[in-house]
Amino acid sequence: MTKKRYIALTAAVLCGLMGSQCFAAEQKDYTETQTADGWTRVENKDGATLGYKKDSGVKILTVDGKAFKDMNRNGKLDPYEDWRLTPEERAKDLASQLSTEDIAGLMLYSAHQRNLQTELNDEQKKMLKEDHVRTVLNADNTATVETTAKWNNALQSYAESLPFAIPANTSSDPRSDARANGVYLKEVKKGVSRWPNNLGLAATFDPQIARQFGEISSKEFRLLGIGTGLSPQIDLATDPRWTRDYGTFGEDPALSRDMAQATMDGAQSTQENGKDKGWGKYSINAMMKHWPGDGVGESGREAHSKYGKYAVYPGDNFQTQLTPFALGGLKLPGKTKEASAVMASYSIAWSEDGSLGDKVGSAYSKFKIGLLRNKYHYDGVICTDWCVTRTPGKGLSTAWGYEDTNLTEGYRHYQALMAGVDQFGGNNDKVPVLEAYDMGVKEHGKKWMDERFQTSAKRLLKNIFQLGLFENPYLDVAESVREVGNDADMQAGYTAQLKSIVMLKNKDGVIHKAAKNAQNAQKPTVYVPMIFRPATEVKAFKIYTPAHWSLPIDEAAASEYFNIVTDTVKAPSDVDRDGKPMAAAGDIERLAPEAVAKADFVLAAIDNPTNKGNQFDGLGYDPAVGYIPLSLQYGTYTADGAHVRRHSIAHDEGEDRSYYGKTAEIINSTDLDSVTYGRKCADVAAQSGKKLPVITMVHALKPMVFSEVEPLSDAILVGYGVSDTAYFDILMGNFEPQGLLPMQQPKDMDAVEAQKEDVPRDMACYTDSEGHTYDFAYGLNWKGVIKDARAAKYGVPALHVK
Repeated sequence: MTKKRYIALTAAVLCGLMGSQCFAAEQKDYTETQTADGWTRVENKDGATLGYKKDSGVKILTVDGKAFKDMNRNGKLDPYEDWRLTPEERAKDLASQLSTEDIAGLMLYSAHQRNLQTELNDEQKKMLKEDHVRTVLNADNTATVETTAKWNNALQSYAESLPFAIPANTSSDPRSDARANGVYLKEVKKGVSRWPNNLGLAATFDPQIARQFGEISSKEFRLLGIGTGLSPQIDLATDPRWTRDYGTFGEDPALSRDMAQATMDGAQSTQENGKDKGWGKYSINAMMKHWPGDGVGESGREAHSKYGKYAVYPGDNFQTQLTPFALGGLKLPGKTKEASAVMASYSIAWSEDGSLGDKVGSAYSKFKIGLLRNKYHYDGVICTDWCVTRTPGKGLSTAWGYEDTNLTEGYRHYQALMAGVDQFGGNNDKVPVLEAYDMGVKEHGKKWMDERFQTSAKRLLKNIFQLGLFENPYLDVAESVREVGNDADMQAGYTAQLKSIVMLKNKDGVIHKAAKNAQNAQKPTVYVPMIFRPATEVKAFKIYTPAHWSLPIDEAAASEYFNIVTDTVKAPSDVDRDGKPMAAAGDIERLAPEAVAKADFVLAAIDNPTNKGNQFDGLGYDPAVGYIPLSLQYGTYTADGAHVRRHSIAHDEGEDRSYYGKTAEIINSTDLDSVTYGRKCADVAAQSGKKLPVITMVHALKPMVFSEVEPLSDAILVGYGVSDTAYFDILMGNFEPQGLLPMQQPKDMDAVEAQKEDVPRDMACYTDSEGHTYDFAYGLNWKGVIKDARAAKYGVPALHVK
């Protein structure tokens, strides 16, 4: 805006302040309405809709007949308060007015906020007022839509009462995974819509479904007061052992690029009447993660743990790992152009010659962050992953390369700032950021460090401005309750679930299209074997689950389709550490084979093999024996094959991380028992001339070795983060399977050891008894192997980026 125009605007405001006659002459081209939720809505004709609380101290200014919020209470229209200006112009103005402490607060990304109430607690108020935090992580797993919306309004009301009235930019991890049964919202029928996880979306091989997911999930987020998604996770899943494969779009660079691009474009661009409006009412900031790709941990280990902190590139494919970021998130076809935020990975990129930078975590790496800033000219927000600045021994810490406990947290913040980071995940405390500021002043001078802080402030503020939160951060609670998880959105998510399920095997057409009179047919009787789960514990979050037997399907959903018969769990013979009854491995009485033979089929529901430990607590390491292999089979696996490395690639600390000769530990190895017993019952039935099909239903999070399961199964369905109901609809012939494998399924563990962590689609794949190879882009429908345009497009050799 020109200087001349601002003089005119300021004069108009002063005129209003000087006298009622002059003020009355100004035409008000807006209306005010008091809402049922306690805030005031101001609707400008042909302009922005504002929302504010009258007791917050914010007043309305009238300029050119339009309404504006006087957020800094100075009685004039500042550029940052003018919704007619661009987010960039407004962010620049506000950043120039903020103190060093204000900007330090903007750089903070709050720890997980749980157990939300309709009002703020004292800790949350302190976070906003004293530490100036404005990016808040909503991680509640119990709050209803109504409670969440009311908490948002309380949060925004308190933020509005503080100087500059900077609204909170609330964020969340993904909430839509159907298998998690709506993990963040407890309302079964009215939570957010349920979709497959990212690997499931990839299994549709349809970017339009990914785009639809982005559009609907972003709308639901905004209706919950969430403006930033800590997603999507777009690392290439080029190692099948990685515990986070399920959160990716698979291993293929081209498919991952297209799915990532579609998801983010759908999330950031608001559509109105079929046209891309760009940033709008239902847009969210997408924070793509984890730059530059965290799916290459040595031997499949996860970088949350120090045992998996090294990323390795034995195939020299560092550049290929960038594909979903560089050609996906940074090249959106819509008006928002690129992802508005990036989360750096945890891992240290290993190279013998230093070509991949210093041996420090990504947030500290001038090579990795510099690549994003300089080669790809990215000027958006870069955030660390959680706890990378925390001192080891003070809770979860991922300060790889800076683990020395003699280093201060302020020093770690400073090193990340100097690398080019803007924001610190999981930190509510401004003190170490101010310590980092002082270090910068000492090394570079106050002017230089002030400019460095303002650079980050402008980026962070821009992401709040472009969402329209400075105009109206409040929710219509009734609208949120009505619209979140509406029938149309729920149906869209469920259709995506159906389209994502992959049928691997269907011998003799066991699964087939339902007959026209199926609705009048009697429900089939199905035998579902019980499965056992040992006790598990996530020490980092103090989560303990006792050992137990369970029915591995949603019984309520299954009862709509089948009459279920199952095993009998005997009286517990042991207690857990809290003294509560605990089922032991022998406390099961299987339904006799003769009784099972009366059923119409066996439904063995299993999880893919799961290794002992978790991503936070040393997965791939046993204190008693050292490093151990991560296995993709249920049976015992000892890593002594020809392709097992005798010595690890990464050895920076003089420690050999090889696991040659060690044995993997699988916690759910007994899942295989249910399939084995199902086949035994089928053999008994066959002796009396009855065919008893065994159908295996796999709840998958990553690839597995199917040589143990496939020979025992007549049919196999694989789903990634989908509800049991979706499996049942396909199983009963109500929907023809369409999913394709988004990752290769290995022939055996030798094939897993032979593949390279950073190379896509480089495994020898399993071939079943029907002659079908479980390779990338393989899947069956009722007619046989799917050979459509999707398989043709993405079935070609993987895209490699140089």
